[in-house]
Amino acid sequence: MVTPTFYLALGWLTVAVIILATLIGAARFRQLPASSRYLTYFAGFEVLIELLSRALIRVFHLKSNLFLIPIAAIGEVGLLALAYRQVLGSAAFARALPWVLGLFSSYALLETLAGLGAVRYAPTVQVSTDLLMLGFAGLYFRKLLHELQVTQLRHEPFFWMSAGMTIYALGDLQIALFSNYLLHYGSLQLNLVVISVVRVLLLFIFYSGCGLALWMRPQK
Repeated sequence: MVTPTFYLALGWLTVAVIILATLIGAARFRQLPASSRYLTYFAGFEVLIELLSRALIRVFHLKSNLFLIPIAAIGEVGLLALAYRQVLGSAAFARALPWVLGLFSSYALLETLAGLGAVRYAPTVQVSTDLLMLGFAGLYFRKLLHELQVTQLRHEPFFWMSAGMTIYALGDLQIALFSNYLLHYGSLQLNLVVISVVRVLLLFIFYSGCGLALWMRPQK
């Protein structure tokens, strides 16, 4: 049985991983390529969101911090898009990016306004975020297979970032699709395991991939 203490410990371990990734990126910032610099910004943004979401519940005693999901999604997708624009080097991707980000941000902001004060997930925003993440990773893997000259994948930073992001997005997509159903009809223990613990484990994998990408030096 999953206890609240176990969940809290796992959550703070995940926060520690992304804080470490941010510190690694900050320490090596001048030596990093532009793509990895955006990853450093992404890691720092995740630290801010993680700490803010906890503060809203424990310090300000709000009933829910779920309204942060669309706001976090805009920052995550935007920073990841900028990082992958540098890695992919695709003119078509660069041209489409402002339209994609503009439409996504507008919709996410509308969801934020509509969801203020509501104790519910914003599944459509989460689904869109996960699909965009999978799209970024898919384009990278496609480029890796067809264009990049990489002799050892384990030495390629964005391979680990994309692998971690793919695992996270695929798992989070399932949670997003069934989250409201679980909140309304599932038991408290089931909600704690599926929505909380499983998602934290997925974040741990995602953040670990980010930290590894910032730690490694890209092949020349």
